[in-house]
Amino acid sequence: MSEPLRWLAVFLVAVAILGLLARYNLWRPPRPKAWPRLLMYHSIRPTAASAGIVMDVDRFAWQVDWMARHGARFVTVSQLLSAEDPRGMVAITFDDGYADNYHYAWPVLRRHGAPATVYIAPEIEGVERLTPAMIHELQADGWEFGAHTVHHCHLPSTESETAREEIAGSRKAVEAVTGRSCKSFAYPFGKYQQEHVDMVREAGFQSAVTTRKAIAPRNRVGRLELPRLSMVGQMNRFEFWLTYSRGRFRV
Repeated sequence: MSEPLRWLAVFLVAVAILGLLARYNLWRPPRPKAWPRLLMYHSIRPTAASAGIVMDVDRFAWQVDWMARHGARFVTVSQLLSAEDPRGMVAITFDDGYADNYHYAWPVLRRHGAPATVYIAPEIEGVERLTPAMIHELQADGWEFGAHTVHHCHLPSTESETAREEIAGSRKAVEAVTGRSCKSFAYPFGKYQQEHVDMVREAGFQSAVTTRKAIAPRNRVGRLELPRLSMVGQMNRFEFWLTYSRGRFRV
């Protein structure tokens, strides 16, 4: 190979490596396996084209199976926060309260004795929601139900008094359905300000989850601003592994 061709080959390899590093977070150091993970899902469907918040059931099943093979201790969010030893714990969460969580996610999780935490917006529009009967079945199998405001509202653009009513009202609505104390909250769209954190505390919630992507030991995160790993529908197995080990697969 001539000298110019050799340098061209070196250049092309360097460009390919830089492109890979720019696209994927291979450069991020993996987080310790003992640190707990909170995973955020939304809708699980049987034959859907996986994208955004919708994931097909086969992809979801592979992810859960992989975590189980690698020693995940599946718990609810409240169990994770109250455990004396949270090492290796994984809390699977679902936002919004889709009925397909019952139809398609539950059979997968049940194979591993894995509970989940579902954040319900009782009056969210455009969603086929979990029914009270479904909620009671899931609850009997160890699932936890948290709140997600009443109407799934964008808190920063909502007037303060209305935001307070949405937060406190959602806790009461979830408790009315479940018959149990609602301990955890999820900020809709992951958008909130400090005043909303204060409102969540005033409403009596013991924890709240965000969409901030991070893996951290339990004692380094605030309980009302817990980070989660975003499980997007189209992620492939390599991207899932990067997210699970590093917190995110892209910059």
